[in-house]
Formats: sequence, structure tokens, C-alpha cells
Amino acid sequence: MKEKNLLPVNIKIKVSTMKSQLNLVKYILAVAGVATLSAVSAAPASAIGLAPASAFSFANIVGGDTPGDAYANSFSFDVIDQGSSVLFNIFNSGNPTASDMFISKVLFDDNGYLSNAVANVANIGNVAFTGGAGNDQLPQGGNGFTTDYAFSRNTGGGNKWGIQGGETLGLSFTGNYANVVSALNTGALKLGLHVQALPNGASDSYISSTSNTEATPEPLTMLAAGAAVGFGTMFKKQRDRAQKAE
Repeated sequence: MKEKNLLPVNIKIKVSTMKSQLNLVKYILAVAGVATLSAVSAAPASAIGLAPASAFSFANIVGGDTPGDAYANSFSFDVIDQGSSVLFNIFNSGNPTASDMFISKVLFDDNGYLSNAVANVANIGNVAFTGGAGNDQLPQGGNGFTTDYAFSRNTGGGNKWGIQGGETLGLSFTGNYANVVSALNTGALKLGLHVQALPNGASDSYISSTSNTEATPEPLTMLAAGAAVGFGTMFKKQRDRAQKAE
């Protein structure tokens, strides 16, 4: 009995290459990393060492002096939740056209939201202020600003103790963070600044604005979002290359 000749049959089997396996591993690790970052950033701020904070700006006083109107955006502050207390960081970002200007006074129209004032908390720069409960009137503040706390730069040494460009003054108070931020938003709590050494030896005053407060993003939230976008772009490019190669 003759054996039948067997016809060769060619079967193509697509075997995953090492590169595709590595890409799969990368994908799994990337997804796991994004999930971990998202979970951590969604945790309470206190659980991951991040304190809630809100940023505020200052505005010109309507009807007041005008020499410093162009420099209002150089001054700002944020409020940081410290549990039973709140920390105000007062910033002077500086301006090249008024490089000598400095904040000489910081005043609070409080209405009962703050107590137990402490000055010079983690200052940045050559800054030193003295003050506490007081009624030192804000220049140009008028009847719309009643001072409850007043802080002035230390005397001696010229202007060096004021808040110069790039420097920060820290002021701490006992207070409830949520209530303080809400009061700043409505204007029930206001801050006032007196700025000196403007061009031509002028000075001006500013009051905290209620129109453009913003929550400070938590760093891990921004990291997780950035990672997700980056990984998504990477996977799309790899998928497009794989489809063209098939």
C-alpha cells in the first residue's frame, strides 16, 4: 500500500515579540503608577502632609492716591491651614520699574475671625516686623477699613526690614481656616498694605481683593494629572506605530 504524499501546509503564527511584551509590562506599570498617584492625591491633605491653602491679591483703593496703581499686581498673599491656626504669607514679587518699593505696614480689618497674632513666622528674606492688636489706620483706608491688627517693619537700618521684592512676611493667628477664607471672599475680613519708596518717593496703599481668590492646587494632584496625560500620549503613539506595521 502506497503512502499518500502529504502536502506541506504553511501556517503563520504571530508570536508576540519581546518588544510587545515589554510594552505590555510598561503599560501595566504605568497604569498602576497613575492609579497610585491618583489615590494618594485624593487622600485628605492632612494624611499626606499637605495643608489646604488659598491665594489672594490686592487691589487699588477706589478714590485713593494713584502713584502705586500700576504696581498692585506685585503684591499678594496666601492663607495656609495649620489646624487650629492660619498662616498668612504676604508677598512682594517686585517690579523692575519700581525696584526700591517695599511693604512697610500690613493691617487687618478682622471682625472677630482672628486672635493670638504672631509675627515673623518663616519669613523669606531680610524681613522683620513688629505688631499685634492695634488701631493704626491704613493710609487712604477711610471709613471702610477699621484696623484690628497692625504690623510695621522694624525701625533702624533704613528700609531693609520691610518686605522688599522677592521677600515674604509670615503672620500666624489662631483661627478657623474655612471661616477665614470665606470672610476674605466676602470682604468681612480684609488686609491692607502700605507701600513706600515708589518712584519719585511716593507711597500708596492697597486692600485685599475679593474677586480673584483661588485654591492652591495640591502638588500630587497636578503630578497625577500630568502623568495620566503623558502616559496616554505615549500609548497612543505606540498603538499607531503597531497598526502601521501590521
